[in-house]
Amino acid sequence: MEDLDKEVEIYHENLAKNNPNSFAAMLAKARTSIVIPEFKGQGTEDEIKMKRYLFYKKHYFDNFKMDDPRMLRSPELFKRIDYYIKNLTPQHPDSINVSLDRIFNLIEGSEETFRYYLSHYLNEYAKSKIVGMDAVYVHLVENYYAKGKAPWVDEESLKKITDNARTLKPILVGKIAPNIKVYKRDNEAISLHDIKSKYTILVFWQPDCGHCKKSMPVLKEIYEKYKDKGVEVLSICTKKYDKDKKMEEVEKCWKFLDEHEMNKWINAVDPFIRSRYAQIYDIRSTPRIFILDAKKEIIVKGIGKDQLDEVLDQIIENDQKKQEHAMEKK
Repeated sequence: MEDLDKEVEIYHENLAKNNPNSFAAMLAKARTSIVIPEFKGQGTEDEIKMKRYLFYKKHYFDNFKMDDPRMLRSPELFKRIDYYIKNLTPQHPDSINVSLDRIFNLIEGSEETFRYYLSHYLNEYAKSKIVGMDAVYVHLVENYYAKGKAPWVDEESLKKITDNARTLKPILVGKIAPNIKVYKRDNEAISLHDIKSKYTILVFWQPDCGHCKKSMPVLKEIYEKYKDKGVEVLSICTKKYDKDKKMEEVEKCWKFLDEHEMNKWINAVDPFIRSRYAQIYDIRSTPRIFILDAKKEIIVKGIGKDQLDEVLDQIIENDQKKQEHAMEKK
């Protein structure tokens, strides 16, 4: 089998050498394997593995003429690029952004190819359900669309794209959650940043929302389980003042909380939407959950009730390990 693979590789090399400008030769060269040095004697086993990985990643596109528009019509290019993003790149927004920038730099010579892949990855990360990946979307918008590098997009669509990125940027994972002032049952104002707790679960909800009816009791269980570990909840009901019903809708919030005995944490409303929380926190549906640290930095967002226990447990465990490690260093 190895002999056959070697024969195929030699055939591809000869085809590329004898017909350098043909599309077939281009594909043949693209299928040529990258030869990775052994790096023998250049470190520990793990260090050598890392050297081999970095070499492979650096030279991954060496045999591809990325900016030749003919490559767009071959599945080879898509498979190669997608593998680079999904398998050779650590799945963290910052790392993905660096890899995407490298790819766009390599293909910018072909307008058609550049357009296809920029549009493809913008849509992919706009729809991503993975927590934190909206940071990739924001990066693509700010560095390409907002800088005039997507001239095929009409003015109206471009405005929607850039406005969406502008909304998402302040609430990306790792950002300090925007401060908002809301109101308790007795009309006392409370600001998010005034809450002193190791962790804050910020939840936006409605009493007549089906998903909220299922999620809020779970949140109550989570609060009881973790409150002694420094977890506080700021629950903001999104019902508002109505010119005909007056405060009737808002009263539904307090009724729900009373009926379900959810008055141990901080409950609030903003019936006149003075805080603009819906725009600031991009509340398009409820419930909407954010987990914040002591500095009110967003650790996680957009998770559902079924993930909340596991995620919070992992956050607390990781923080404890960091503290223990810091103590050991002392």
